[in-house]
Amino acid sequence: MLRYACLLAIATITTILPAMAQSDAEMKACIDRSGGVSTAMLDCGKVEIDKFDARLNAAYNTLMHREHGSERARLQREQRAWLKHHLQETKRLAADPDNGSAAFLDSQGFELDDLSARTAELEKRVQKNP
Repeated sequence: MLRYACLLAIATITTILPAMAQSDAEMKACIDRSGGVSTAMLDCGKVEIDKFDARLNAAYNTLMHREHGSERARLQREQRAWLKHHLQETKRLAADPDNGSAAFLDSQGFELDDLSARTAELEKRVQKNP
């Protein structure tokens, strides 16, 4: 039962996020190959997280090179605040004693959701003011 709930959670995450549209098929294929094994499903999520992390860093660096003065400082503060919350919540969810082995899947689901949303936000800013 837990295995199917985890599969459903990851499948839902990969289908509702517009920023993830291009890798939905890859993620679904990876999850299908996992056979419902939690560690294999976490590996699938890690691949997606790495993709979004690279995109987020590229967008952030583009914005940092573009901004100056107070706008640059504001972007740095905003990113640091986002990162602090992101890491705290990811850690909190992974350590949830009431969630057993699903805690890592919940944590990774949050991480992927939060990372993809932040990536989309920064990429939108990059495209807004080229």
